[in-house]
Amino acid sequence: MVSKHLRPLVLLCLLPACSIPGDSAWSDLHVNGFGAVFPVGLDATANDLSVADSSGNGIAFDGDLTMEKNREVGFLYGARAGIAPFEVSASAFGYNGALNSNVIGGATFAGQPLPIAEDLAARTDMDLAITKLMLSVDVLNTPVGRVAVMAGVDFIEFDRFVITATETVSVLGVPLISAGDAQNVLINQSVPMPMLGVRGDLQLPFGLRLGGEISGLSANIDAADVTYLDLDINVNYEPMDNLELVVGYHRIDIDVNGSIDDATVDVEMLIDGPYFGVSLYW
Repeated sequence: MVSKHLRPLVLLCLLPACSIPGDSAWSDLHVNGFGAVFPVGLDATANDLSVADSSGNGIAFDGDLTMEKNREVGFLYGARAGIAPFEVSASAFGYNGALNSNVIGGATFAGQPLPIAEDLAARTDMDLAITKLMLSVDVLNTPVGRVAVMAGVDFIEFDRFVITATETVSVLGVPLISAGDAQNVLINQSVPMPMLGVRGDLQLPFGLRLGGEISGLSANIDAADVTYLDLDINVNYEPMDNLELVVGYHRIDIDVNGSIDDATVDVEMLIDGPYFGVSLYW
């Protein structure tokens, strides 16, 4: 399903457009669409995580959470369109998986305090999507290469961030926390992140092209301080006109410290992985 943030650009890509024969994929009036298989790796740590009880009468979760890195196969897709030196671009991908986790002893889980000396084995279910919308202006544009400055926004959408106990913890034979008990952290929350960045493309011999971009910012979003860095490097091979095979690496570092909805979070998150796919341009 196409992200709602991408629909206007997908419609734009249906307009007929072509560059002058022999020109680069970024010259004159141009349109580019791409899709890739993206094995998404997620590694995260949450310190001093606190979630208010849904009734507003206490704390449902308070403590530290460690998560083991997990990788799930997803898809990275998007499009670019513009008239040089201007270009609009959009891309999106998602992660939906479970990470083996530990709630550190002494924390409060589902309203129940853990013994200080005993960690709780858990599973963290994470379902998130990241959509990137950017406007770029070329400061250098030649048939051999280009350099552009970019500004835009990344939408970080947490559809589900839920911690579920995978073991039972008892005190004096009385179950305190049972396997299967769950704690919601974030449900259907979206964080828009303003972005500034730089993009570059370099035409190489033998039908190869090297591309890359880096963007990010540190900003206060609502009641949270967010530091965000987005890096993408790719190599493209053109076996025929208007078609490229793409191999690349995408990495996003996110550091969130503050309040989102009912949760107070101090989360460091690394999302990364290689990708490979195809790109069509006109």
